[in-house]
Amino acid sequence: MIKYWPEKQGVNLDNEVVNLFRYAYSKLDTNLHNNTSCILSTDIINIRIKRELFKVVLYELEILVLDIIELNLTLEELKIVIKKITIDLIKKSMDNFYLLIQVQSINVSQFYHLERFCDSNLFLENFLIYLIFGSNTFASNNVLFLEINIPVKYIEVLLDNLVIQISNIVFLNCITNQLSLSSLLIFLISHNLCNDTYISIKSLATFRNNLVWQDLIDYYLIQPKIIYNNRCKVWLLTPEGLSCKYIYACRESDFFKLSNLQLMIILLLELQDFLFPKINNIIINLSKILIYTWGYCFNQFFKLLLKSIFCVFRAKK
Repeated sequence: MIKYWPEKQGVNLDNEVVNLFRYAYSKLDTNLHNNTSCILSTDIINIRIKRELFKVVLYELEILVLDIIELNLTLEELKIVIKKITIDLIKKSMDNFYLLIQVQSINVSQFYHLERFCDSNLFLENFLIYLIFGSNTFASNNVLFLEINIPVKYIEVLLDNLVIQISNIVFLNCITNQLSLSSLLIFLISHNLCNDTYISIKSLATFRNNLVWQDLIDYYLIQPKIIYNNRCKVWLLTPEGLSCKYIYACRESDFFKLSNLQLMIILLLELQDFLFPKINNIIINLSKILIYTWGYCFNQFFKLLLKSIFCVFRAKK
């Protein structure tokens, strides 16, 4: 039996929010190994630290929901300040993680690049609206899921995705704030953060290069493509470990949040969809003509050859 998320504010919604976070905390005690081919910055740290980082982010999300409820923000006010809320959430998660591993927090000015992470991949706005106002808020214009009745499982997916992606952003900043590979290695080893796989400068260099390369590809190529195809990539906490899936979602509004280069990628995809079928048909038709022409010429040549051989034998007789 499918259990649906409450449509409006009330006791039922409050109880579901409590159950949602309780269940999320329980999932953090399972396997947190990354079972995908996608690289996460948290892959470099051991499972114990990863679990603590996930708990820090989950706790900050819980506090955020309570703060918004206490402030009694309207839906319009929430949409206006969502970018600031996202940045503050990442900052607080990072500060508390540094506090946990007993490292001095970095200066606020070093967060200048966090705005790039305030895109639709986190789905924080959708998540907060569902938790605070209920699923009926999107009944007339559902900006994420097409269903009018939203299964509880969908909300669990949004929370899993938030915890994993924000944790990835937090530790990605930890990595990029180290000026050299040697300082990164010292940082990881001195605070007992490092996974045994990455205990050399060579392995760290390979990991960081792959991470940077994947980040560029995801941001400029994959993200525009999945938005164009009305898909979204979500990360899941499963008993087998971390996994990711592409699910269908309404992404029309996300076009306006893309950079010029990302929009250029979508334009190229449009041209590909328009031109490639026609070019493909032209190539197929030309191939058929060439094959027919080659077959006809070969047939005529073969007939001429047989005729010549026949004439030679006839002349000898």
